[in-house]
Amino acid sequence: MVMRAFPMAFGALRRDINGMVRRAKRNAVLSGIAAVCFATAYVAGVVAAGAYLAPIYGPAMAALLIAAIMLVTGLFFVSVLSFLKYRDRKRKARSQVAKQLTVAAAVSILPQLTKNKGLMITAALGGLAFLAAQALGDDDEGGG
Repeated sequence: MVMRAFPMAFGALRRDINGMVRRAKRNAVLSGIAAVCFATAYVAGVVAAGAYLAPIYGPAMAALLIAAIMLVTGLFFVSVLSFLKYRDRKRKARSQVAKQLTVAAAVSILPQLTKNKGLMITAALGGLAFLAAQALGDDDEGGG
């Protein structure tokens, strides 16, 4: 009975993967088209701002004004990104300290658990599960 369930499970898994790939391709194509539209709108906006400012300040001053505004805007976004990376590093450091405290607490309890063989096996399995969860958790956290 179990042997009959494996092909059905693998078939369902394959359908799920095919659906995920199809959605990813669709999302990539639509996101690319949207990015081209946004880039075109941005360039048109910059050109329109230059055309509007040129009669008022002259072409050179209008270009410098637009460049200065873009420079300030870019620096603002870089500073926001820098702050977010700093906050993530601090959060990751706190998380790392918490993990170390958890491991230290588990290691300090280990001698009491090793007196009983059943508890020792349970502790070993729990430790393996903990290490597996730690390995999976490190991949999800990312890093700057």
